[in-house]
Amino acid sequence: TGVDYSRAAFGGCAAPGGACKVAYAADFAPNDNQRDDNGHGTNVAGIVLGVAPDARILALDVFQTTGGASSNDIIEAINWVIANRAAYTIAAMNLSLGGGRFNTPCPSDLFATPIANARAAGILAAIASGNNGYKDSMGSPACVPAAVSVGAVYDYSGIYQGSCTDVAAQPDKVTCFSNSASFLTLLAPGALITAAGIENYGGTSQAAPHVAGAIAVLRAAYPTESLDATVSRLTGTGVPITD
Repeated sequence: TGVDYSRAAFGGCAAPGGACKVAYAADFAPNDNQRDDNGHGTNVAGIVLGVAPDARILALDVFQTTGGASSNDIIEAINWVIANRAAYTIAAMNLSLGGGRFNTPCPSDLFATPIANARAAGILAAIASGNNGYKDSMGSPACVPAAVSVGAVYDYSGIYQGSCTDVAAQPDKVTCFSNSASFLTLLAPGALITAAGIENYGGTSQAAPHVAGAIAVLRAAYPTESLDATVSRLTGTGVPITD
């Protein structure tokens, strides 16, 4: 939904670029002339910087003011990332969006080729699995074979009040809302997350940017490794959790 780069987490900038933590910002949906009319993108970008404080953000707004995002706008943004990879040394994309239900990988999905093209260009896509509480399926584009699909665990003890109300939360327990499947790549903290001054967000949208930030850190630390090796570092060293 964009990034409010005027917030302190991004440097309190008047515009992207220069010393701002947001290197570039653009609307791929019709321009609403707002940095972020929702707060979702700002929270997500803040999470990335929380994990990878030396990274910079490319804020590609694909959501319309009414809240929806068209597939064409999303694909256009992915293609922009591929085209500008060298100019910005892009290591990771975060897609905290999606829909539908797939209980097997979806190689014929319309996002499969763009995400695969990004991976072939050296860019891993961390994609939210969705918030429907499915235990055997996830949404698109998380289901595409080249995706790093991310489900959510709690990051605190207490009562979670959200899409599934009054659920007991425990750290490293799969959230009540997270989509999971046998082909999910990994889990990350998704509730409740405060970032960039936006408090208590919960969703796989918050889990995915933890992974996008981790990918950026690992690609900087091990730049000659394959992307598969980077993913293996994430999946091979985490705490095993059963949904």
